[in-house]
Amino acid sequence: MKLIFKPLTVAVLISAAQLSGVVLAQTTIVTKMDLAQTGQVSPTTATAKADPLAGGAEIFENLTEASPVIDAAAFKKSLAKFETLYPAISAHLSPDRKKRLDSLVSGVRNAWQKGDRGAMAIQSIEIYRLLEESINRSGQPVPVEVPMLDYAGFKLNALLLSHQPDWKQAGKTAQEAAAWWTAIEAHITDKSLRDAMTHTIAGIKEAVVRKDPKLLRFAADMDLILVDGLEVFFNSHASTR
Repeated sequence: MKLIFKPLTVAVLISAAQLSGVVLAQTTIVTKMDLAQTGQVSPTTATAKADPLAGGAEIFENLTEASPVIDAAAFKKSLAKFETLYPAISAHLSPDRKKRLDSLVSGVRNAWQKGDRGAMAIQSIEIYRLLEESINRSGQPVPVEVPMLDYAGFKLNALLLSHQPDWKQAGKTAQEAAAWWTAIEAHITDKSLRDAMTHTIAGIKEAVVRKDPKLLRFAADMDLILVDGLEVFFNSHASTR
């Protein structure tokens, strides 16, 4: 069946795609300037190395993204890396969150053994969310809504790995993404970045309503691109919050 997009939806996402090109260019420039001036990596990367929660979140973010193609050796290496961080991670979690973490990690292992890449991706990104929400962000420029928007893009793509996506879950994730964006939108003074993310959220919501996997994948990928721009913006505009 030929795929037909509503003109408005296409215009919205094409606009977001064009704006994201500007955002990516700005992101590259800022990153290179930071490296040239300070000789340091971005605060997000540095935090991931120093904070076990951020380090663990990064492992499962990468595992989510690699779920469709990861091989046994890489999977084993990822879980082994997590195990080295586990004692430090556990020390930062409440008993309830530790219990949920253990359950989700078991879910990742079980999904791998069954060859269910979609379930593995979903379990992995839920671990990412749990750990990101557990990080103490006092004094950090990037608000929790930014990694949560990252979570939303990965969660939607994970749901799309199934031949029959769970549209109810996709709808819930779309609503959460809209709420997270609303919470920080007013702080974004970069009009190109703000407009691109607004259009992308609209595209995600429209794709879910129409149960259109191709459109949703495009919108989710746009979200993931723009999250990088948001991280750079907040790291360079800490006074806007």
